[in-house]
Amino acid sequence: MPEPLPPVPRRLAWLHFWNDFTLDFVTPLLPLGVSAVWIGVMEGLADGLGQALRLVTGRASDRSGRRVPWVVAGYSANALMRPLAGIGMLLAWPWWIVLCRVGDRVGKGLRGSASDALLTDWVEPASRPWAFGLMRTYDHLGATAGALTAAATAWWVGEHLGYDLGWAVLALVVPMVAMLALCAGLRERPGAVAAGSAPAGWWPQHPGVRVPLGLIAVASLGAKLGPLLILVQVSGWADGQDGWRAWQMCLAWAALGLAQTLVAAGSAWGAQRLGAQRFLALGWALGAAVFAGLALAPSAWLAWFGLAWGVVAGLTEGAEKAWIADLAGPGERATTFGALGLVGAGAALIGSSACGLGLVWIGAPVFLLPAAAMAFGTIGVSLHPRSPAHA
Repeated sequence: MPEPLPPVPRRLAWLHFWNDFTLDFVTPLLPLGVSAVWIGVMEGLADGLGQALRLVTGRASDRSGRRVPWVVAGYSANALMRPLAGIGMLLAWPWWIVLCRVGDRVGKGLRGSASDALLTDWVEPASRPWAFGLMRTYDHLGATAGALTAAATAWWVGEHLGYDLGWAVLALVVPMVAMLALCAGLRERPGAVAAGSAPAGWWPQHPGVRVPLGLIAVASLGAKLGPLLILVQVSGWADGQDGWRAWQMCLAWAALGLAQTLVAAGSAWGAQRLGAQRFLALGWALGAAVFAGLALAPSAWLAWFGLAWGVVAGLTEGAEKAWIADLAGPGERATTFGALGLVGAGAALIGSSACGLGLVWIGAPVFLLPAAAMAFGTIGVSLHPRSPAHA
């Protein structure tokens, strides 16, 4: 069993929890007023903007030798934008909600690379698969709690029609305070990286990360697919049916989060034992099979394949970052995580937009596209030389 995490990574873990609690309180309500086409485009663009920003902020973090200011700025933006979306709900301003969604993703772009680099700085190489898997466990645990709270709130609103859901969203100021308090205790690890040590350029220079980033880019056409698209397919909304009620959508989102929580916890142990690279290949292979099922299975089986997709997502997220952390040079860790975010952003935009449009034009068979992408990634990562930490 790896050593217990130091205090700073423990704070990061709880930041992950509360961040995803607030995010997943709001997210499962979006399909009730947005078509599958616009869900794909909106989610791809919003996430793409945040992920692309990670390269810029990661580079700035490496050049300055500081992680904490970027982490604090990003989580503060996340904490602020979620309750502000409640104003748009109360006043029926969809444009305001969209702006809050974009601002929220900007916050992710500000903190993402620096947060991963700060965790890498504080955790020894042998324990990194465990640490990154643990972060994803806290992510999904918070997401499950947030979605369950949203389901209960949506059910209550259905029973009390005089109550507006916007007030519940405004109440997210309470976990916002918890997030800001956790940010106040973050610290740099002394001597982890010297200011100005990053090499020139906007892309990681270490040759060992180039092919892995390419493989991740291809596989992310499926691995980074917007989960709302899975939800609208499983719930029947993609076919223009009435679909599930609001509380059922939230409850399904919570079930997805619970599956990811349990699997992410197990994957932290599995990646530690097998190595991040092998574990990533396993997860991508299962992902290809799940997307094939979503494309070809009868409607009665779709809910099970949707739940299986949550299992796959929980398997691969931590292993992907741990593999890249093993390969990145110490002076360009945040830059490398920024590059990882950028390739994921491009894949999320292409994959989510294509599947969102495809669900309307050709139906479920569009999921064969992400299935093929993840199968290609599986072959590539299996043939790639083992990473130094696990060779």
